Amino acid sequence: MDIKEYFDRISYQGSYSKPDLATMTDIFQHHIQAVPYENLSIHCGERIELDLEAIYNKIVRKKRGGWCMENNHLLSWVLKTLGYDITLLGAKVYIPELDTYPDEINHLLIKVEIDGKSYIMDGGFGMAYQMWQPMELISGTDQPQTPGIFRFQEESGIWYLEKVKRKQWVLNPSTSTSQKVENEDCRRIYLFTLQPRDIEEFRGCNAHLQTAP
Repeated sequence: MDIKEYFDRISYQGSYSKPDLATMTDIFQHHIQAVPYENLSIHCGERIELDLEAIYNKIVRKKRGGWCMENNHLLSWVLKTLGYDITLLGAKVYIPELDTYPDEINHLLIKVEIDGKSYIMDGGFGMAYQMWQPMELISGTDQPQTPGIFRFQEESGIWYLEKVKRKQWVLNPSTSTSQKVENEDCRRIYLFTLQPRDIEEFRGCNAHLQTAP
């Protein structure tokens, strides 16, 4: 695996001599714009592997996308190669239909320490809830980004990621019966703790998500 080949894949031509926040943010933004969130392998009869070289070959050499465990595992390798202090974390993605979180982790995150501050990087969520830049790990503070306003809330060691929803405009709210008119100000995305994780801990959920009905 070659970091310069990865940079060619995401069209990154900036500096990477200093492991600072500006460099990390620039690389991250190039990654999410070049590497789509996708799970096409499931529909093509391909097995999604978590071995780093398999992910590298798929995303960098075959110019494919990937889901959270692929994108963030690759990004963790990139950051470690560049000298960043990173930790893998496990998250539980909110299930709006059931208004709950799953019992087991089903999402991979990266925590990065820079100059005494912690940041969360997630390059594999996709859709309207994809962060466009690393988020500082602080509770209760709005962090505006291009796709919207994100924030973390911490309660008893559990961190919740939320996104402030765009205000809906309804011609006549008093008579509207549409189920799409929601009263929530925020959309819950996932919860996580700061317990360090190893990629081996994600093999079970990676297999389950490929085969669950």
